[in-house]
Amino acid sequence: MSVHVNRRSRRLAGLALGVLLGTSTLFTGMAPAHAAGTTALPTISLLIDGKGVASDVKPTIENGRMLVPIRAIAENTGAAISYEDATQTVTVTQGTNKIRLYIGKAIGYVNEKRTILDAAPMISKGRTLIPLRFVSQSLGYQVEWDKRAEVAIVNTKKSAGQAVSATVAPSRMYVVQPGDTLGEIAKVHGTDEDDIKKINGIDDKNLYPGQLIALPKDAKDATHPVSALLKETPLLAEDYVFPLASNSYEPYGDSYGNGRDWVDGHYEENARSHEGVDIMTQKGNPVYSVCDGYINRLGWNEYGGWRVNITDESGNYRLYYAHMEAYAPGLELGGYVKAGQLLGFVGNTGYGPTGTEGQFDPHLHFGLYYNDTGKSFDPYMYLQYWEKESGSIPAS
Repeated sequence: MSVHVNRRSRRLAGLALGVLLGTSTLFTGMAPAHAAGTTALPTISLLIDGKGVASDVKPTIENGRMLVPIRAIAENTGAAISYEDATQTVTVTQGTNKIRLYIGKAIGYVNEKRTILDAAPMISKGRTLIPLRFVSQSLGYQVEWDKRAEVAIVNTKKSAGQAVSATVAPSRMYVVQPGDTLGEIAKVHGTDEDDIKKINGIDDKNLYPGQLIALPKDAKDATHPVSALLKETPLLAEDYVFPLASNSYEPYGDSYGNGRDWVDGHYEENARSHEGVDIMTQKGNPVYSVCDGYINRLGWNEYGGWRVNITDESGNYRLYYAHMEAYAPGLELGGYVKAGQLLGFVGNTGYGPTGTEGQFDPHLHFGLYYNDTGKSFDPYMYLQYWEKESGSIPAS
């Protein structure tokens, strides 16, 4: 998984992925996300190959090590796991690697080599929990700890180095006009058509009016720049990032203002106007904060399901993330978040009482509001701009 592949990746890495699992102090104070006066919120503490992994038994911390349900490893890494009740022995096998662990004992064997563990496997609520870091690294996985979000991250395949794309000024973001072709856009701006295709991951077949195109370094300033259309120029600052990881979502259009049928607990055709943009993606995919700011709403909303509202650091705007499956454990009402911080995981919750899900396909609903009036405005062009700035290209 590549997360926000851009010149900000150093910043994101520093606050999200910079520390390996293994230091006991990393887990101090780990607690579920909550909002005052509400029931406990659903949280996910484990990310495997870019997907949040939910479990009926939450991971636990022993001696500074995270223990996770054995099922989470088996179902999400392809490892084969067996349990022998008589000897309380857990065996994990993948490829030529074999790990043997014992419930309640701080010893284990990796390919028959004896090893001392920092935390022993345990039984909790009828589920077997095993030490995540020890098992994952013994199988050759990359394991990291997102300290700010309080989420363990496992990648079963080594990720390649991430390229860092240069900043593209708003004046060099071209807004596609009716009848445009890439060849004509390249000619007008004195650049190469192939370079435009490469930078943007597009061709004439998926070119449409209103689309944003980042122009190459050697191009002239855009004849129809995005900066001429968007009056909220603070939202075009380089601090902002796209809320989903590269290659984790489908191409999206402008659904702001479309009719929506769910209102006041029932369905009624075109009963209200859609106050955001929907980005279709798979359930469990991570959702990241677009900007620095403070959490002003956290919990259930009949329309948005499990949602989070964040007031940006300037206090001028509110950003709304809805229909999530669960939150990262580190969130709390009034808490401060950083751009690129993991907020939660995509779901399909909402349109009913607390816990309702499945009324629509999984997606992220993203909205923008003026903080002083509470009035919404169209986030589509801003999303496109952050997407280009982040080097984020949707899956084909």
